[in-house]
Amino acid sequence: FSDKDTYELLFNVEQYKIDEILSNTKAIVIDRVVWDLYKDELNIDVEKVIFIDALEDKKRPNESFEICEQLMIKGVKRKDTIVAVGGGITQDLVTFATSVLFRGIKWIWLPTTLLAQADSCIGGKSSLNYKSWKNIIGNFYPPSQIIVQDKFLNTLSDTDIRSGIGEILKVHMLSGKEAVQQVIEQMAKYKNDRSVLSDMIFNSLKLKNHILKIDPLDQGLRLKMNYGHSFGHALEAATNFGISHGIAVTIGLDIANYVGYKTDKLTTEEFNILHTALSSNLEASDFVDFEFNDFLSALKKDKKNDSENYNLIMPVGFGEVELTSYKMNFEIEELLKNYLTEFYNKGMK
Repeated sequence: FSDKDTYELLFNVEQYKIDEILSNTKAIVIDRVVWDLYKDELNIDVEKVIFIDALEDKKRPNESFEICEQLMIKGVKRKDTIVAVGGGITQDLVTFATSVLFRGIKWIWLPTTLLAQADSCIGGKSSLNYKSWKNIIGNFYPPSQIIVQDKFLNTLSDTDIRSGIGEILKVHMLSGKEAVQQVIEQMAKYKNDRSVLSDMIFNSLKLKNHILKIDPLDQGLRLKMNYGHSFGHALEAATNFGISHGIAVTIGLDIANYVGYKTDKLTTEEFNILHTALSSNLEASDFVDFEFNDFLSALKKDKKNDSENYNLIMPVGFGEVELTSYKMNFEIEELLKNYLTEFYNKGMK
């Protein structure tokens, strides 16, 4: 669901249908890494290709305008539909570019990372960085069609898989006790059976789509999708993006739950259940050193804040979250320091 119309999401489409889509478009925007891995299998005409480097420092408005320029050079018109292939950064750049070129052209999206397949592919949101601000520029402009193909998961690294699982954990942990229990059971299986990821993707999209149907434009309920993200984004910035997004979200969820636990929103047992599930998605190498003041500085730039308060999506019960305000003072900062001492600095396990 979007604010304008519904759009179609397909799973594991036959290759000949993908070939038809790729042959009938004038332009294909693709992550260069994905091209190197799948150019033969996808049988893409290189003359149609617009390459991008899907790096955090490229997720900026100028890169989207460069895509617009390349689309113009390739003769794309307002009535045309282009195709994008890649992960979340590709999606952010193409969402913004297609929304502004000719005031909007259609596009089809083939997400290739677990994070994109299980979370960001629906919702139509673009988030671009500007100067020192993360995800501060963006809009809503969904594709006309999304095609999720399991095969792209086969070439993902362990870190990429765990990054995607961070977002899967998030949407389940804000969707009630039953959803929390479901994802905990699936987490126990997927490392020995990768096929479980397909169910995890489908369940995550179903849970998120329920939220989008009610609040497509982040005016109320959808803000809950930012659970763990304020702390996660601050970790990314403080470590100079030394932690991948979904891993930072995993840790951010644990920080949020810890603050919830220390402010009597979660019981000890509830915190421990969630902490154990989140810990199972982390490795010792994920805990990159950073300066606490850099973390706080980044947290203060979160776009949900006002001049005096951190406005954070926080647990108010097991499987329940709400937008909660905290004064920017030593009390919340002391809780954050305590979390880092007790868990982050020890690798969390």
